[in-house]
This record gives sequence, C-alpha cells and structure tokens, in this order.
Amino acid sequence: MKPFTRFLAAAWFVPAAALLSACLFDTRGTVVPEDPYFSRSIEGLTEAVPTAPALLNNGDTLALTAAPVKKSINGRMVRMAAFNGSIPGPLIKVRQGDTVAVLLRNRAGSPLTLHPHGVRLDYLMDGVPGFSQAAVEDGKDFAYRITFPDAGMFWYHSHLREDAFQTLGLYGNFLVTPRDSAYWNPVDAEVPLIIGEVTLDSVGLAPIRKDMADHVMMGHFGNTFLANGDTDFVVTVKRNAYVRFYVTNACNARVLNLVTNQTWMKVVGSDNGKYEKSYLAGSEFIAPGERLIYEAQFKKPGTVFLYHEMPDRYIRLGRVEVQEDSVATDYHAAYDRIDSNAAVTADIDAFRPSFSKPPDKRLFFTGHMGGHVHGTMKATAGSSTQSEDAQSLGEDSLLSKGAHGPDGSLGIEWVDTMGAMNANSTPANMAWVVRDLETGLENHDILWKFKKGQQVLIRIVNDSMAVHAMPHPIHFHGQRFLVLSVNGKPNPSLAWKDTYLVPSGSTADLLLDASNPGGWMAHCHIAEHMEAGMMFHFRVDE
Repeated sequence: MKPFTRFLAAAWFVPAAALLSACLFDTRGTVVPEDPYFSRSIEGLTEAVPTAPALLNNGDTLALTAAPVKKSINGRMVRMAAFNGSIPGPLIKVRQGDTVAVLLRNRAGSPLTLHPHGVRLDYLMDGVPGFSQAAVEDGKDFAYRITFPDAGMFWYHSHLREDAFQTLGLYGNFLVTPRDSAYWNPVDAEVPLIIGEVTLDSVGLAPIRKDMADHVMMGHFGNTFLANGDTDFVVTVKRNAYVRFYVTNACNARVLNLVTNQTWMKVVGSDNGKYEKSYLAGSEFIAPGERLIYEAQFKKPGTVFLYHEMPDRYIRLGRVEVQEDSVATDYHAAYDRIDSNAAVTADIDAFRPSFSKPPDKRLFFTGHMGGHVHGTMKATAGSSTQSEDAQSLGEDSLLSKGAHGPDGSLGIEWVDTMGAMNANSTPANMAWVVRDLETGLENHDILWKFKKGQQVLIRIVNDSMAVHAMPHPIHFHGQRFLVLSVNGKPNPSLAWKDTYLVPSGSTADLLLDASNPGGWMAHCHIAEHMEAGMMFHFRVDE
C-alpha cells in the first residue's frame, strides 16, 4: 500500500475529518476562557518593520517567525501579529519548479499553521489543522517543504482561526518567477500589492474573540484598509514607466473592485498564471483569496490613484507618483497588444472536450440560523458599523469603465448592512452550508473521491433565498480549475484559478483539474463562513 493510500485509509480519514470539525467549528461545548478576547496590549512589543523580499534558491530554507508586534495605523499604535516583524510578511521570491523549506516558528501566543494558498504542493504541507497536519502550538516549530509548479503570485496565511489572524496581519506573498524569461511582457517595475483591512476603535483593533469567530453572517468588514500594510501606500515610478502589479485580496469578506483614475488596466494574469488572452479593463473584481495581475502605463508626470469602487462610493487605497524624469526604454507597445498565449491555450486544449459535458458534481450554497436570531433580522437590517473614509463619485473625474467577466456586480455585498446582527452571529447560532445535491450531504459529511487526471465539471448554485444571501468565493486546495461559465454565459478569457467568487443568485460551472494526489479541502474563502462550517473534503488517488 502506498504512503498516500495508508494515510487516507478509512480508519484514519473519518476520525480526522471529525476532529477538524470538532476543533474548528463545533464550539457549542467550548469552555469560554477568563478573557475571551485576544490581547490588545502593546506593552513590551517591538514596532513592526517594513516588509522585505526574501529571495530563495532551490533547496534554501527561510525561518518565518510569527509573533505579536505594535504598529502605527492612522497615528494610533495598535497590537497586531507579524511574520518576521512585518505586515505583510516577507515577499518570498522563488523560481518556478524549485523546492524550498519554510520553517514556521510560532511565537504568536496561539496555535497556528501555514497554508501556501493556491500552490499545488504535497498535501502534507498544506497547513490544514487536524487534517493534513496538527496545529503548530505556541512555542513550537514546523518545517514546510514546498515545491512551486506554477508561475504567478500566491500567498500564505494561517488556516487556523483565519478570521482572527488575517485581521491581525499574519499573511504574505509568494512570487514565483517563470522558467521562461519571455513568459511576461518586459516592464520597468513589478509591484506586489496585498490588500487587507482592520476595524479600529478608540483603544486599537476592535476586540477579536479567542473562543470562536463572530460576524459569521456577513464576515468582518473593516473601517480601515491596509495596502502592503500601509494606510497611505505609495509607489514612485519614472515618466513613461510600464509597470506590472500583482494584487492579492487578503480581506476576510470584502470583494474589492479595483479601479484607477487615469489609466486602464491590461489584465494579463490571475491566480495561477497568465490568461489565455489578455484584455483591457477599467475595473476588476477581486474576491477574498483571489489574485489579479495587470499592467499599466504612466506616460504623464503627476499622481495616479488606486481605488476600491462600490456602486455609491469609492475609497482610496494608494497612489502612484510619476516623476518628470523618463525611463530609458519604452515598453508601451505591449500595452496596446492583445496577448494570445499559445502555451496557456495548448495547456487548456486538453480540457476543452470536457467543457460541454454534463456536471459531474453539483453544489448548493446556502445558510441558516437559529429562530430567535432570525426573528431579529428585520429590526437590524440596514444598520451598519461602517465608518469608512468614503468619497462621493466624481473626484478626479473617476469613471468606472466596466468590469470584465460574466459575473457582473449583482449579488455582491459591498458593506456590512446588518451591523448588530452580523456582530452577534457566531457558529453557535449561524451555519453556512455547502450541500452536495446528488447525495444531500453537507459540509464535513461530504467526501468526494477522484482519480488523478480526472476532469471534474462542478456546477455551483448560490442560493438567493438564504437567510442572508451572500457571494461566496470558493477555494479548492491543491488543485487548479477553469471558470467555464456563469449563469450560462461562457467565460470570454480563461485562466487557471484556485479561488472564484460566485455571487448570490448565480450559477457557475467550474472544471477542476484533479491532478495533485492527496487529501484536500474546499471552502468559502470568507474567513467567517469557513469558521461557520462552509467547507468539505475531497481526495485525489493515484
């Protein structure tokens, strides 16, 4: 019997799945500690340092220490958590195909894991507590051995109390450079940009419960954005610069609609590398967990702003300062060219015969809550805890030029519209549900089994009549998939994905490339929804 087969034998698998469920989501029997909140004290903490790149060669090891820090946000010193002292953690640069070791040193005061999000790695290195590994206790270390088969931008975060630790700042990026030096267009600069958010109150970060997640109805919507850990993110380039941006949405629940005020975005890549065909867009949706890779030109000196745009307001995330001095080389011809990527097309061609087959699996996303809680919904509907620095549309003649993709903007929650109701929702009174429509099984009871190389067409229906209909970004661990269509409309430009937003009331067809053996999970990447049970298991056998 192969090691993988032994590992996933029924005698092990079912108890482990039950343990994961009990540890993470069944909190009704949890004994509340004396202080049910993470500490907000900054006494004795060192101040966070700027994020630095960590360039790793094949076989190298990086020690990654998770520990509390104090950080200044809008002039207020608050307690957060950091990898190697910075928020975000080190930008880990590796070459496609290389294998490196990341030694997680947990000094954060609570159990953690490290999940290399989107990487098609060995399943024992996937960082799912109680499933692929035990939680790394405070004061302990765990070595992750990670191979990177795909080029692009990936990220890392804890997969234990993700809702808490993402808010506290424990996340960072992997930038995987391609083997082929001509994979990307030539540019003057590359800018990684990871966007998170926090909620500030009069003391510091708003209290975060230790015993269980709260805000599980809608997830946490913060009142302060952090772009690369900064409330005033700025990058300086020379005039005529051609720049590639790698954007990651590290927010717990918020869908970002990224837009600039003076330039279109040439979208060239997504989660797991390049699009089959690039395209120009005025704005782009990025769900929690997703990545967007785009190129932009800056021909005139001055300031270009980057915004998160909603239907009735927009919020500034950062800016690009364009200097008078010009770059020496002009790469702008690439901006006007639609790139048809033959290698990506050839890779996808092997999957096209499966595009038109009937669904192999059908999922239904919904949610429910206790009757006494449900009865108060109408009283709290419309209230909001938002205190965002919102501006009315029109500044700098900002004009949304239309987002790419078949999903549109309907069915997306832009802000917390349920204030007190959302704050009081926990896994004890609210459940989010993934239901297998063939078997009727839900969440942890689902265990799909595939053979390596199987092409699995999955149809997902997101219930518009759920207790509070929400968009759900579905994330499959260890594999990649194609978004074939949404609401019957074919996707005009394909790229390999690991996370995709299914708006409420929508139906999406995904084609999963079940090519990476192991035991895996899939879940909603709204962190609080996962904590409220919205996850299931699958395995890929040799």
